[in-house]
Amino acid sequence: MEYFKSNLITIEYDEDKKLARTKWHGFANSEEYREILGIYLQLVREKDVVRWIGNNTDAKAIRPADQEWTAREWAPVFSREGKVRKMAVVVAKDIFNKMAVENLVARSNDVIKFVTHFFPDEQNAYEWVMSEEA
Repeated sequence: MEYFKSNLITIEYDEDKKLARTKWHGFANSEEYREILGIYLQLVREKDVVRWIGNNTDAKAIRPADQEWTAREWAPVFSREGKVRKMAVVVAKDIFNKMAVENLVARSNDVIKFVTHFFPDEQNAYEWVMSEEA
């Protein structure tokens, strides 16, 4: 089921699999980026999301101020209010997004309650996130 769609992102939710899927479509400015992460919070508050696949293949750089905000303010709330246990990240082609996301995960590691792994493609991400391995 499509949960949200814009020119920047598509967010889907599969109730049977308790799976959220996001697919970024380019660069989001600070306002757009933070609004979308607010939608992530809305999704985990409204739905029983246990698994998450973040497809960043076409995502672009995340501004340093937004990285800081994400790690310091957003990640603790997302982890605390959601039930996500596994997050699979499909790595971006854009090196700046790839480095930003890896940095965010490393900086948020002490506050997030779920396991995050990085993958080169969505098929491998899906297989891991749906497996019983945690």
